[in-house]
Amino acid sequence: MRCNADRMIECLIKAQLTELEAIRDSKSAVEKPGQTSQGPDPMVVTLSRGYGAMGCQIAHLLAEALELHCCDCLILQEVARRANVDQALVKALDEHVSIINSHVDDKGQHWWKRLINRYSFTHADYQDHLAKTILSISLHGGVILGRGANFILGPERAFRVRVVGSVEACAKRVADRESISIERATDKVIEQDYERTEYVKKLYDADINDPLFYDLIINTDRYSDVETVEIILNAMQQARFALPSDAYESIGVSA
Repeated sequence: MRCNADRMIECLIKAQLTELEAIRDSKSAVEKPGQTSQGPDPMVVTLSRGYGAMGCQIAHLLAEALELHCCDCLILQEVARRANVDQALVKALDEHVSIINSHVDDKGQHWWKRLINRYSFTHADYQDHLAKTILSISLHGGVILGRGANFILGPERAFRVRVVGSVEACAKRVADRESISIERATDKVIEQDYERTEYVKKLYDADINDPLFYDLIINTDRYSDVETVEIILNAMQQARFALPSDAYESIGVSA
């Protein structure tokens, strides 16, 4: 299974890596004698998350601590721009393999199918533009939330984190956040986690819960968002990442 995913990803990112090499070559060509453009590699963290496991809050706090951009909606905007399609279509395909509650118009057609027909935009097109977008972000550094970015970048290009939680704990957070019943929140957690699992399986032929695809997995049942970020920073230090000098202070804890 892993071999299939590797071959697919290699095919998707080949064009973007070629573009990167061309950029580097052009920079080298204009450097003065004795100058070098070599510097530290951009810092990239991928954050996979269970629904209700505080992934969004953690990603934004971590990006602030590391002085990086948090890339979430930006990914959808860039995929839509690259593909020259409506962002609503990209959002419909984003982290979903089925759209259970899609609106059906008076002609019996789902709105997102109309968009696909209008733009001739397939799931394969989405994969291609998504991979290139994530690789582009990785050239500059950032905290990338979801979208299976860890499968695209691998351990060589990113520090890969997954945050999870029990259904009970995640459902309570969702119920409080969205002011819905605990029963409805539980259903949403189960539905969203299923969609994300199937999304990764379809796009990358991989299991989102396989621990070998991550450098760090944290159960957030016991930790706040700040405590979780502190754990991530500690792990990155142990992995010999050079953190900003005030990384811990920025989230209100002592180094």
